[in-house]
Amino acid sequence: MNSIESFSFVVTFLLGGVILVGCFVILVVLKSSSLKQSRFFLALAIFGLIQHLFTYLLFTTQLIKQWPHLLGVGYPLLYLVGPCFYLFIKSYGNSSFRLKTLDLIHIVPFILMLVVFIPRYTGNIEEKRAVIQYYYDILPNGTVAFSDWLQASSHLILLFVYATIALFFIHKKDQKNSILLKRFGILLIFLAVTELMIQTGFLLSGASAITTEIILSGLMSITILLLGYWIVDIKQILPVLEGRKYKTSPLSEVRSQEIQQQIQVFFYEEKRYLDPNLKIADLSSTINVPSHHISQVLSEKMNSNFYEILNHHRIEKAKEMLRSGALQKISVQAIGEECGFSSKTSFYRAFKKITSMTPMQYIEKNP
Repeated sequence: MNSIESFSFVVTFLLGGVILVGCFVILVVLKSSSLKQSRFFLALAIFGLIQHLFTYLLFTTQLIKQWPHLLGVGYPLLYLVGPCFYLFIKSYGNSSFRLKTLDLIHIVPFILMLVVFIPRYTGNIEEKRAVIQYYYDILPNGTVAFSDWLQASSHLILLFVYATIALFFIHKKDQKNSILLKRFGILLIFLAVTELMIQTGFLLSGASAITTEIILSGLMSITILLLGYWIVDIKQILPVLEGRKYKTSPLSEVRSQEIQQQIQVFFYEEKRYLDPNLKIADLSSTINVPSHHISQVLSEKMNSNFYEILNHHRIEKAKEMLRSGALQKISVQAIGEECGFSSKTSFYRAFKKITSMTPMQYIEKNP
């Protein structure tokens, strides 16, 4: 096996692996019924990226020369990535969200590109091979037409615009899991800007398509892997995975209910949550239950985890102190410390995540 064949094998293996991971992430998203209709927008956005990664795979391995009829088949789907991501953000956590007639404007770019590509789809195989060879040839320096650049870059510009609008929407609405959602937006903006710069640079420098595809496929692969990692970190999607994780657990239904009651007593009656150094190991030793069984009960019965339920009780205590006028005697930071938070930053972060307000905004609404 020569060096070119070895390189082709490595690229095929890596890109193929990322494509499989991306398909798994899509299945996880679609199975998460708690995301309601927003899961379809997210799945379609990811699929748009994955199918383009498949195009990269065809070019980097030169399989496109053997299957020229696949040229540009999924390219119009790239014009759905930005709009679908925006609709995902808009519908995320909003059970009353419904698509309106005006929302059809978001699929106009996709339809336009579909119309533009119809002649390419219906062209004969020799025409397609000529186009493919054009992409592999070295482009003359400085002779790239603006129309060619625009056609190659318009989907990236569209993605940048929609991801930016989605970020403003997240900031304005302060949605649940807003930090993770902002990461999604920032990652897509980074992808759009970086690919735009790299692609423009290669076009102007006269590099062949194969060189460009290798660089861009690597960038796209990293994007899909990061998206996949962050997606399974969203609380609404985790139960899909947790259900499989605890499928073989020996914990019975009756025992699960007993542990749930023990956990509630630990937090409600003993108020151990006021301890700033409290850990799940402390809860485990107090109620004499293995920590992995506690995690299972918290996930399956209480739809939470240890630190979420811990912060929930701490914030409820803080809200009680704020309503009772404690702020007239001590500072906000002191209230947070009395409720078990080790710093002002962690207190503010947890308070805003749970109440969607800062402590001062809460006081204004609950004098």
